[in-house]
Amino acid sequence: MPKLIAHPAPEAIIAYTHHQALTANDFLRDCVWLATQLPRQRYLLNFCKNRYLFAVGMGAAALNQQTMLLPPTYNQGMLSQLQQNYPDLYVLHDQNMPEISDFLRFKVAYPVMPDHPGCEFSRDLEKAFSVPEIPADHVMAYVFTSGSTGQPVPHAKTWGSMTRNAQAQLRRIGEDVNFLNQMFTVLATVPPQHMYGLESSVLIALLGGQAFSAAHPFFSQDICTELERLPRPRVLVSTPFHLSAWMDSGMELPAVDLIISATAPLSIQLAESIEAKFQIPVQEIYGCTETGQIATRLPTANQAWQTYGQVEIIQIDGENDSQGSVVAQGDYISAPTELNDVLEVIDKNHFRLLGRKVDQVNIAGKRSSLGYLNYQLNSIDGVRDGVFFIPDTADALKEKRGETRLIAFVVAAGISKADILNALRCRIDAAFMPRPLFIVNELPRNSTGKLPQHVLAELAQQLQAEQSVSETQKQ
Repeated sequence: MPKLIAHPAPEAIIAYTHHQALTANDFLRDCVWLATQLPRQRYLLNFCKNRYLFAVGMGAAALNQQTMLLPPTYNQGMLSQLQQNYPDLYVLHDQNMPEISDFLRFKVAYPVMPDHPGCEFSRDLEKAFSVPEIPADHVMAYVFTSGSTGQPVPHAKTWGSMTRNAQAQLRRIGEDVNFLNQMFTVLATVPPQHMYGLESSVLIALLGGQAFSAAHPFFSQDICTELERLPRPRVLVSTPFHLSAWMDSGMELPAVDLIISATAPLSIQLAESIEAKFQIPVQEIYGCTETGQIATRLPTANQAWQTYGQVEIIQIDGENDSQGSVVAQGDYISAPTELNDVLEVIDKNHFRLLGRKVDQVNIAGKRSSLGYLNYQLNSIDGVRDGVFFIPDTADALKEKRGETRLIAFVVAAGISKADILNALRCRIDAAFMPRPLFIVNELPRNSTGKLPQHVLAELAQQLQAEQSVSETQKQ
């Protein structure tokens, strides 16, 4: 059976938190003790913001054969749905949260396990370093996507599949970067509740014998501060949104040895600027909720993606889709899974990403994708951040008539709206020009740098209403 951690010795560093280094032995003692304290429920919502406390909570839950629920959002509506569908759940948290006041809950803080002369439990744990084993078929987490009905759709992640996934990622890092067999330390700007953050900060450390920072920095200054506290080699796990802000901050940036990016396409310009600055590779991860991460690429070297391990990408014919469909299968993927992206399959282990199926735009018989349009928009000098949006008023009849109009939101510096539109005309077909294009101070990205559809819809409604009022006042 796979073990809870892969660290071979009790003194191996597993986490850096609160200005101290915590060892594998510290972590195991905390997990074993917390497991005796947790409610005996079947499911838990692990809301710990501190990454170490999140990891201890996950480890304790694994020892108790409990399953984490990891929804895509944590608003009141989603929490109410989970409470209704999984009444046998509790919340593990490290900060006060008014939205969980109606839940059974357990708060964890430092030190996790009491450490005083009268604690017999503590002395028993010091006698031997023994790493617990977790059944490979134990469902460690249900990760949710939003289905067409709006109900969260769960996807089971077993401890065995999570272990093999982490090991596959570690092998790929070894292929792309030479750390000379040194342990590396991960700092992540994405929360551990997100699948990317869970895999690439917590699991790769626990199951790959590495270390992670307990911090969750968001602002550029915080990223710099936390990096400086970590030993090298150090890996920054982030998103294009965070990386762009970090590189543009004008700060003296600490050295890093590898940068990993996911959640959105990384522009070649940003990747090249990072590599020129630090003389290190930038690695992009491809994956989805259903499969977890399954492929990587070094975007400045090769636009094609290479799958992990024995994962295969297979093209299949679709009855209602002229482009067909693509499934991922093999290795730690429990069953062949259809992907929601349009891929150009090179061979079973290599592919190019053309865009998401839901991002496909058909205007007056011409096809494009939001991913492609966003790439062209963000490639314009002076555009700091930008996104295209299909308004909810778009429908099949308007699309057939060629009446669908796209909206674009842009954060820009030293460039006017007219300049942006002129640059776009040189890059994209006239059918896809945004009508209108809004200049905004910032885009309403969430903690992983994503732009939820409903948030963009609200922004579009607000800006269009303001534009209408302004035009009326001018008359």
